[in-house]
Amino acid sequence: MSKTPDLTDLLIRQKSAPELFSKGKSDYEAGNVTAVTRRGNLLNADVIGNAVQPYRVRVGFDPGGVTSANCSCAYNDDDWCEHIVATLFVVMRQPETIQNRPTLEQLLDPLNLEQLQGLVQNLVKQNPELLDEIDCYITLNGDPKIALSGAKTQRPSPINPAPFRQQARDILYEGMRYFENLDGEDDPVTEELLDLIDNVQGLIEIGETYNALIVLEAIASACAADWDRVEQYGIDSDEIVLALDEAFAEAILSDSLSSSEVKQWRSRLETLQDEWNTEFALSLESLTQGWDDPDLVEALKGTLAEPEIEEESLANYSPNLTLIRLKFLDRQERYQEYLNLAKAKGQMKQYLTMLGSLGRISEAMEAARTQMKTMEEALSLGQTLRSNGEVNKALEVGQIGLKLPGNCQYKLGSWTAELAEELGNAEVELEARQSAFYDNPHSTDYFKIKDLTGENWSKFQPDLLNVLRQNKTFIKTEIKVDIFLSEGLIDEAIASVKGLGSYHIDLVHRVMDAAIKQRPDWVIETARSFAEAILERKKSESYNQAIDWLKKVRAAYLQKEQLEEWRTYRQELLQTHARKHKFRGMLEDMRLY
Repeated sequence: MSKTPDLTDLLIRQKSAPELFSKGKSDYEAGNVTAVTRRGNLLNADVIGNAVQPYRVRVGFDPGGVTSANCSCAYNDDDWCEHIVATLFVVMRQPETIQNRPTLEQLLDPLNLEQLQGLVQNLVKQNPELLDEIDCYITLNGDPKIALSGAKTQRPSPINPAPFRQQARDILYEGMRYFENLDGEDDPVTEELLDLIDNVQGLIEIGETYNALIVLEAIASACAADWDRVEQYGIDSDEIVLALDEAFAEAILSDSLSSSEVKQWRSRLETLQDEWNTEFALSLESLTQGWDDPDLVEALKGTLAEPEIEEESLANYSPNLTLIRLKFLDRQERYQEYLNLAKAKGQMKQYLTMLGSLGRISEAMEAARTQMKTMEEALSLGQTLRSNGEVNKALEVGQIGLKLPGNCQYKLGSWTAELAEELGNAEVELEARQSAFYDNPHSTDYFKIKDLTGENWSKFQPDLLNVLRQNKTFIKTEIKVDIFLSEGLIDEAIASVKGLGSYHIDLVHRVMDAAIKQRPDWVIETARSFAEAILERKKSESYNQAIDWLKKVRAAYLQKEQLEEWRTYRQELLQTHARKHKFRGMLEDMRLY
């Protein structure tokens, strides 16, 4: 069995926002992470939080480190949430507490057919809703030989849509019960319906496209029938409708529908629209265009002159529909048609990436130099080239991309900097790290830039500090503290932590430790206010925190050579809180005289 992933504080900091790192560390230190188990290369944990039920964390890993990290909480950014951070602190600092459990394969391998059937029957008996999921699974995975047999002379036997409709209905009803019983921020309805829709992708990929349409219609009809009730709980249908619309369109474009079937499905989709009061515009457009649209035929051949898209025709120019067509062509390995269509429709990211994937490097580089227009295109092509071993050309693409507009400046800058560092190109690394820092300041880039500039650091430092000062994002507080303290900018570090709440107490302590010699009055005032607030709340379990603040108060008075002022203040505290015997005892035990 492979060991647990190698982790460091720095790695976790890089993967999480500063305030979430702090919260996660606090959750770990408070013992909020429970039931950490390992099954093969998968870690599971419960993390106690604000919801009634603990949050469920799942972390996947391989010999190279963490490969995936998911949590049941509502946080949906690319960074790790506080519950994932807390779990990884357990992995890093208390690996001996992790319980090893057998994997699913290890559990099932010793069982014979009769025992497996008994297990499934018992699970269904305890949870009858599983029967519909089993029905759906067997339907989707039952006979791959038929699905992979290639072109069909006739339609396969139509799939039974009932279990899919029932499963969608179960998701809606379970979701409504969830919202009635819990005041949580999670949205199980959207998450589970999207998973169900995503499963239909398997039918499309194995060629069962007509049956995919039937299944999607069953899911949509279940939603249409009950969405008025679900909507009362504040659930928005937009994400689900979009997923259904795109899946419908992909199934339509992946099938060879007859003219009568096109009319039939148009009517069925329009009926669903009316019942649900929504739109399936992409699906209906795919029925209209199919693959016979004259411009499309010319585009696939590579003979379509690049059209100028008029404002009024934008509705008929669907990037989503083009992406779905490209996905189908890729699956069919019709690569030249893929390239022709991507270029004709202005999908340069897909065009460049496919050239790189096919090993047509000189064409990809020429297009990158002359036609690439966004950072996103550069990052996609650069990653493809790097994975194919073309590291120097990947670096050149990264450099070009940093001069283009886009919304991934930090991501592209960091990626280019790491590649430049790997290749020993300090000049490009410096340029890329500056670009990353200007877009999204991080301590790592700041200190790397400092190392790279050496004796010329004074020319770069003012601009970087101004970028940091101008960033008013609350999540940058820890980064500001790291950098301001490292540069001896005590007053700016103090300003950064003013008004912080209990989740960021460690940052306030850090600043106080650094400021105590230069700004003892600030330390006294701030630490006293924290300590007195705790004592006023009369929560004895928090008295140890009050003592920590009072240690800071005493140290600051001593720094000012005002020991008598401290003793006077200490005596006032003892008189004010005379009945708090636990606090008095702790103050005596700590010998804070």
